[in-house]
Amino acid sequence: MKGTDTRMTGTNHPNADYLLQLSCGYWKSQVLFTAVEFDIFTIINQGTLTAKEISQAIRANERATEMLLNALVSLDLLTKLEGYYTNSSLSNCYLIKGNPFYLGDFIHHFHNMTDTWAMLRETIETGDPVTLKDLPEEVDPHDLRDFITAMHNMASVKAEELCSKIDLQGATTLLDIAGGPGTYAIALAKANPRLRAVVFDLEHTIKLTREFIAAAQIEDRVTTQAGNCLEDTFGKNVYDAILVSNLLHIYNPANNALILKKCRDALKNCGQIVIHEFVLDETRTHPQFAALFSLNMLIGTQEGASYSETEYRAWLTNAGFEDIKRIDLKSNSTLIIGKKR
Repeated sequence: MKGTDTRMTGTNHPNADYLLQLSCGYWKSQVLFTAVEFDIFTIINQGTLTAKEISQAIRANERATEMLLNALVSLDLLTKLEGYYTNSSLSNCYLIKGNPFYLGDFIHHFHNMTDTWAMLRETIETGDPVTLKDLPEEVDPHDLRDFITAMHNMASVKAEELCSKIDLQGATTLLDIAGGPGTYAIALAKANPRLRAVVFDLEHTIKLTREFIAAAQIEDRVTTQAGNCLEDTFGKNVYDAILVSNLLHIYNPANNALILKKCRDALKNCGQIVIHEFVLDETRTHPQFAALFSLNMLIGTQEGASYSETEYRAWLTNAGFEDIKRIDLKSNSTLIIGKKR
């Protein structure tokens, strides 16, 4: 019989485990999603509990709850000792409601995206986003609040590092374009006592932004402005600094060039623009999160994608910015900063 016998009897296949882990990766995320939906970590924070006690607290089946809790232990999100469950240090920091770095709303946002990611094949075949079909004319207030709160969760984790990398010495005015909950504008204002910030976003978002500003008790130095970043101007020679965080991945290159040109117009001489994004390398294959995030934009937007440093530099240069530099953050994202001369 010609050819090679592909049966590998008696041979180890260590690399096959990588494919297995990829294939069942959604098992792990579903365990996390379910635990967050039940708010299990906040419940356990009240004291070390048994599976029976936790199942009663979440009004669920005891046997099924114990299986879920054991899976959470396997993921290092809980610990188990003599039948009692306790939060891990990771869960204590990020998964208990009311904690400053709570990420439960952000995890819930990823949970909401699972149905659309399941339609990735259709998106690849057609090139059309699956999430924009049959959209209602008005934004659902509940969905919007979920999204903005999720963005606040993630920004809260990144805010301290982001503030430490942006030099605002001497700056008194900042514009945060598409700032959502205003988390970065609030943090930058608190870190720079002379700074006054304006959060620019769509009208229905700004209503929520004001709630976050009020909660931070900084209404005297952080205000809002409703508008559309493609249709409206940001003013002329108004700001010392402009933050464009997690916005440009929504649009195509032409629209991004337009936005950055309007940013330059709005800056004072010697003002700086700070782009905060997930930046691809020149092969467009790494970092892994940026490559996967580009697919997420394909699924969820008409024209969005992750972009490379070369692309951001070209748009900034063409808009008239100089002294462009890159600063990588520890948390998967990058700052690209330019100056108006």
